[in-house]
Amino acid sequence: MLITKAGQDVLAKELKKALDKALLEGPRTTEEIMISLVILLIGGNFNHQDLMDRVTGRDGDGGFRRMEQVEVEDIAIETIKRLTGIIPPHKRTSAGKSAESYQIGELIGSIINADTYLPSLATSEILAHVPRQTLMELLPKNAGPEKYIKRAKLEDLRSIIVDAKVDWHPTSFSMFTEDLT
Repeated sequence: MLITKAGQDVLAKELKKALDKALLEGPRTTEEIMISLVILLIGGNFNHQDLMDRVTGRDGDGGFRRMEQVEVEDIAIETIKRLTGIIPPHKRTSAGKSAESYQIGELIGSIINADTYLPSLATSEILAHVPRQTLMELLPKNAGPEKYIKRAKLEDLRSIIVDAKVDWHPTSFSMFTEDLT
């Protein structure tokens, strides 16, 4: 079909109006909405071409029209995993980004109750970044004589805490930003 550039603009506007009307008034399934959001998030990004191929059918499986709900959910979950990050407050330095844009991962974690999957953070790796005062608070009551504990090296305190398998969760998805600022 031959059409001028101005005509293409008019057609694009009409298509957008129809899209908006279909979204507001048309019968939509949860799967269609989820796939649409996935396309909106990853469309055109080469790093996510494998997911787009599954959605469009370029992978040979027929695309979204032949997908079961479980497949749609799997693609949506994989998209969320790939695009979601948790950014520590000290790295939130861009003046061009809103505070909320840095907290997307935390919000998603709260929504899906990811706190229940957070293991105890009383590990050697994490405790290496914790001051003595916090280590002293984490020590189990039966850690040993107070005289020994007060003189113990940080490394020894960490070992006692790790060996005691202290269940420590210093923050949660809903409080990460507030806890660390």
